[in-house]
Amino acid sequence: MKKIVIPILLLISIYSIYYDLNIGTLPTKQVATAHAQEIEPTQNSVTGEIPAESIVVEPGYTVLSIVEELHNEPVNASIQQIIVDFETLNPGTTANKIQIGKAYLFPVYRK
Repeated sequence: MKKIVIPILLLISIYSIYYDLNIGTLPTKQVATAHAQEIEPTQNSVTGEIPAESIVVEPGYTVLSIVEELHNEPVNASIQQIIVDFETLNPGTTANKIQIGKAYLFPVYRK
């Protein structure tokens, strides 16, 4: 029985590694875009006024980590809404391609 179980577990492990490396398990940009379009606009995006603060990106920071640091409390916006607002404030820039040392406008969500 052990002679059968070990090769089966080995094959399952190899296949799962192959699948993760080639196809992946994280959502692709197309999926994220589809979800972002389904979000109802918040009060800020309806009025066209999104409060923002200019920040220079340092190594290791992402859009979400910078927005979280701007707030001392939990952010009252979804991740998709933060990304949409960031890309609205910075036309021609995507949230996953920000550059170190460059200044961007980051949305500020206050109650």
